[in-house]
Amino acid sequence: MKYWKKCLLALLTAAMMTSSLTGCSIGKNDTDSKTATQDSDNTSEKNKKHKQYYFRTSGESFEVYNGTDFEKMYIKGVNIGLGKPGAYPGELAITKEEYMDWFRKISDMGANSIRVYTVMKPCFYEALYEYNQKSSKKLYFFQGLWYDEDVLSKTQDAYTIFDEAVADAKHLVDVIHGNADIKKQAGKAYGKYRYDVSKYAIGWILGIESDAVMVSNTNSKNSDKTKYKGKYISTVDGATPYEVFMCSLGDSTISYEMDHYNMQRPVSWSNWPTADMLEHKNEPDWENEDAIIINVENIKASDKFKAGVFASYHIYPYYPEFMMFDKKYRSYVDEDGKKNTYKAYLKDLIKHHTVPVLVAEYGVPSSRGCTHINTVTGFNQGGITEKEQGEMLASMAKDIRDTGYCGEIVFAWQDEWFKRTWNTMDYTDENRRPYWRDVQTSEQNFGLMEFIPGLNGASVVLDGDISEWEKKDEVSSSNGISVYAKSDVSYLYLMVKGDKIDFEKDRVVIPLDITPKSGSSFYENYKFNKKTDFVVDIQGKDNTHVKVQNYYSRYTFSFKKKDKAIETKGSDKKDSDIFVPIYMSLGKKIYLPEDKKYIPYRKYDTGKLRYGISDTSSKEYDSMSDFYYSDNAVEIRIPWGMLNFRDPSTKEIEDDFNVNGGLSGMNIDKIYIGACAGRKSAAMKSYTWDNWKKVEYSTRLKQSYYILKKCYETLD
Repeated sequence: MKYWKKCLLALLTAAMMTSSLTGCSIGKNDTDSKTATQDSDNTSEKNKKHKQYYFRTSGESFEVYNGTDFEKMYIKGVNIGLGKPGAYPGELAITKEEYMDWFRKISDMGANSIRVYTVMKPCFYEALYEYNQKSSKKLYFFQGLWYDEDVLSKTQDAYTIFDEAVADAKHLVDVIHGNADIKKQAGKAYGKYRYDVSKYAIGWILGIESDAVMVSNTNSKNSDKTKYKGKYISTVDGATPYEVFMCSLGDSTISYEMDHYNMQRPVSWSNWPTADMLEHKNEPDWENEDAIIINVENIKASDKFKAGVFASYHIYPYYPEFMMFDKKYRSYVDEDGKKNTYKAYLKDLIKHHTVPVLVAEYGVPSSRGCTHINTVTGFNQGGITEKEQGEMLASMAKDIRDTGYCGEIVFAWQDEWFKRTWNTMDYTDENRRPYWRDVQTSEQNFGLMEFIPGLNGASVVLDGDISEWEKKDEVSSSNGISVYAKSDVSYLYLMVKGDKIDFEKDRVVIPLDITPKSGSSFYENYKFNKKTDFVVDIQGKDNTHVKVQNYYSRYTFSFKKKDKAIETKGSDKKDSDIFVPIYMSLGKKIYLPEDKKYIPYRKYDTGKLRYGISDTSSKEYDSMSDFYYSDNAVEIRIPWGMLNFRDPSTKEIEDDFNVNGGLSGMNIDKIYIGACAGRKSAAMKSYTWDNWKKVEYSTRLKQSYYILKKCYETLD
């Protein structure tokens, strides 16, 4: 008996020493996590016996419990949104099978984490649980909490959503523990949550990017709220009322999980450079982009909160403007001898932190359209190929790792067609965005995975092989030249062929009649039998453009008062024979206060077409390609948005904005297409397509996926 007592005493002593060394007691492992059929009351009772935490912050890093001890883990993650073709996020259309497929591909890329922004539907957590049960490489996740933006935009006071945010946070705690029943609600996830994935949840990232006006108003309206002392986290002297709001919400979240599940995990809040603690003297829009500070360093953990606090930022290379105009950033040269404004900012920011810092979003979109440019590095918001996207992501990933951050989460996993961008949002029907792919909109094309229209790939591949074109695709044929047309949810495809045409030397003009309300019968010396709104002017590889009749130019209508350099002649005549470039705005005129100079209004010619091959299996594949020709034929793909379509799925085009005084839609039945080369006239005939309510698609991993995969292999 004495021997067994000594053994028992030794075991208890060892257990106590282990608990003291690790700061935790782990009561679950990979084989005994609660499944869908386990009783939640029993599990809750079990958890009350000991405190558990599987993740914690330590120094500059995250650590994960490996079953014996904590070990450092560098976060390599991917943000997953709620969008897919044919559905808005609130429709929660992504299936369990899709999530399982995505998790496998994300893990194969070398990522160890994902991030979601709000409560997901039950099948997401079910899929994650099942994936991790089968996989030797666990996929962890950061759980976000989304604030009610509609209420915030009205009240401009964060405290008006506090009670709702706390209630949502409690729901989220129950959700990740597989112990929630959420009633059906419009636009939000609901259902029975029975899969305990709490051992895979690295931490909380609460809230959204907060704008200067809302934060400033919150601080002024609640000036008496300058302190918060919680059980697990508290503010320090000098905290703002908004930081007190953040702290109290975080403490409420931690407290609820400890009270009900005796578990805790690291906590942070969404932030971005707009609200960093740095001063950016050359920021032109300082009232919005450098006016507030949200400092997580003003929130400290108590001895009872072992999991720890971390900082979380969304950091992109092209915005705010100070990212490239700040003098010390634009002059910074990295170890490779290159100007690197992104790394310069990363180094500047991290110096002001004592807690681990996570770049929770970074990215560039492989969209055809561009929204913002970095004039120093070329890391732009669009207008880049998939290959360039991958190279830029890899560059930023290495910069983040090399400057001492605890990890990085790329934005984003999948393209999301429902999204909008400031320089195209007024040109589309907001009720129909998910039903077609707008390659002109940068926000829709951040993904490492794209959705391909149709179950068998794109309707047309630009590769010089015209075998996919059939006689039924022919629109018109005259004077030895024929024009063919096809379409899908992304593009209008055209093919022109003629035995005597040399596309290297000959000029070919393709007129397009879109709206019946205006148009010109002439383009330079070319004459058409229908009033034309757009022309595709082919003059070799480097001088091919789509141009728009000035009367029907949305850019001319929208920006003629701001852009004094554009052609306005003929913009008030329905039959004007003046055709102009199709411009996209890149930004208003700005003043740099430190440089004491103006940067003029910025735009670019998005109608200039790029020569290249769109065959993804080709070594010459160029995701930005617009046209390609062989000996006697040219294939072209034109984005619907470039042709003033607001929604091709219902044939909705831009109405006469000059008469209406604003942008709005009208529906048509068909368009007219012709072609001419050599002879100066073209007979235009009609082309139409079936409207669609359902989108069929397949998926494809972009070149950027494979480039980032190679990079992630080096970041352990």
